[in-house]
This record gives sequence, structure tokens and C-alpha cells, in this order.
Amino acid sequence: MRVARTLTEDETVLETAPYPVAGPGEVVCRVLACATCGSDVQSFYVRRKLPAVLGHEPAGEVVEVGAGVGGVAVGDRVAIHHHAPCGECRRCRRGHETLCERFRSTRLDPGGFAEYVRIQPELVGELLPLDGMDPVLATFTEPLACALRAQRRAGVAAGDAVLVVGAGCSGLLHIAAAHATGVEAVWVREPQPERLERAERWGATAHGNEPVDVAIVCTPRPEAIVAAAEALAPGGALCVYAPPPPGSPLGIDANAVFMRELEVTASWSAGPADMRAAHALLARGAVRPLEIVTHRFPLEQTGAALAAQRSGEALKAVVLP
Repeated sequence: MRVARTLTEDETVLETAPYPVAGPGEVVCRVLACATCGSDVQSFYVRRKLPAVLGHEPAGEVVEVGAGVGGVAVGDRVAIHHHAPCGECRRCRRGHETLCERFRSTRLDPGGFAEYVRIQPELVGELLPLDGMDPVLATFTEPLACALRAQRRAGVAAGDAVLVVGAGCSGLLHIAAAHATGVEAVWVREPQPERLERAERWGATAHGNEPVDVAIVCTPRPEAIVAAAEALAPGGALCVYAPPPPGSPLGIDANAVFMRELEVTASWSAGPADMRAAHALLARGAVRPLEIVTHRFPLEQTGAALAAQRSGEALKAVVLP
């Protein structure tokens, strides 16, 4: 089969790799679509993985089922998650399932930027049926799930006022997720006029000086994190959603955190419950993110897809093997 292997941050090549075979409890899927993610092009984050076949937001069609697999059959179209927690360890019990050792050890083989992927037994139970959903739409299951988990960790609830800082793909999904939760208002801060206009079309309002219950920062810029913390009402929660580079100081006023009882949290990836919740929102049309897909590429142009994501030319790029 063909795979797009990323050798360095600026070089992705098309290679031939062995066709994956489904062992006991495993499934092989033909990749129908796989979206790019900001983490695929974030230097400090992706560099440690290379060389690798990237892509962790795929939708596919089951083409082979291993012995002992139930609940899924050849021909099923599914949204695919890339990790699975054990659900039993201390981290899982405390709500940090994405820090679970099994979560970090499970993965797609080889990755979504390939013609086929092998799904490990731990992941087979997390396959979500598309039931007629557009595979490109289904690629939003994972990033929307990440937004839902972050908002859950930050305590977003109906009636809250939420500030979203940054209106790229993640910011827009946070705006949609907050509205789906039934918040009172979603404010947005975004310096690019085109992105700000899109965010307002998605139901956000350019932020004034009103204090908010939750601020979600979708950029690693230190000054944005500080400004978001300053926008919180007493008892508010700050969620650092975009990972700053290693060694970055947080920079917020510790005295304000104490005196105003602010909560500071972060959220990485998504668990099974978040995937199911995101899938349900997409399936019933409560979140309609297809306009975020600004670029589509064939597998042999995966390097161009990643370059478009890195430069900001693409709001969201999708590879269609």
C-alpha cells in the first residue's frame, strides 16, 4: 500500500509499505479521509515522532476483521480514534484518561496518512459507525471531542459566559461546542479580521470587558494566556488548550489566582466518552464544521497539506487517500 511518511518537518514522501493484516481482535480499515491537525505541524511536538506516518483524525471503511471481533463487519464505515485508556488506573479514575499508560501506548498502524490502517484490539471497541455521515465530516469527531473534553475539565455549563481566544479550527469548534452545551454567551478574541468574522458567524461576539466564567486559550502565545486569565470573573476557570513550547512560563498573577479563587487547567486529546459525544453532535447536525475544511489533497500531496496547515493558508486540510 501507499503511505505518506514525514521524514522531517519540511519533507513528506510517498512510500510503499506492507499491507496491514488483521490479527486476532484487530480490524483493518481503508482510509477514506484524514484531516491534518495543528499538532502535526507544531515543531517541538511533532519533531520527536519523526520519521513517521502522521494523521490521527481518520475515517475509514472496514475491509478485514480478525478472529474474535464482534460488533463491526466488513463494509462498515467508521470514525477511528487513535488511543484507548484502560479506564481502571488511578489516572483514569481521576479523569485524566488521556494520561493513562495504555492510552499513550495504543496507536494506529501506521497512521491516517496511508491507504489502510490496522486497528489494535483496544481501539476496535471505540470505532463509531458513520451511518451515512460524510467521511470528511467524520474526521471532525476527534478534534471536536478534544474541545468537549477541555470544556468539561474547565467546568463549562449551561448559562456560563465563555471566552475563546483564537478563532482557528480549534477556536471555532470550541465556539460550537459551548453553544451545544447551552452557554449564555460566547465571546471571542481574534486578531485576524477574516477569522474574527467567521467566528461571529458561528455565534461568537467580539469580546469587550465583561468578565467570563471560563476562558479557553487556543494559542500558545504567553500574552494571550495572561489576558485570558485577566478576563475571568472571580471563581472563573482558565483552560490552556494550545500547548506552549517546553520551558514556557505561565506568566499569570499567582496572587490573583489565590485571592479570586481562579482555576487553571489544561486538556490534551480526548477519551472514549468525548468521542461518542462529539460523534452524536455531528450526526444530528448540532455542529456543522465542514466550512472549516478549506483544502483537500490526495495522498501523494500530504506534504502540501501539512505545509498549508503550517503556514496558516489552510484553516483545515483533509487528505483523501
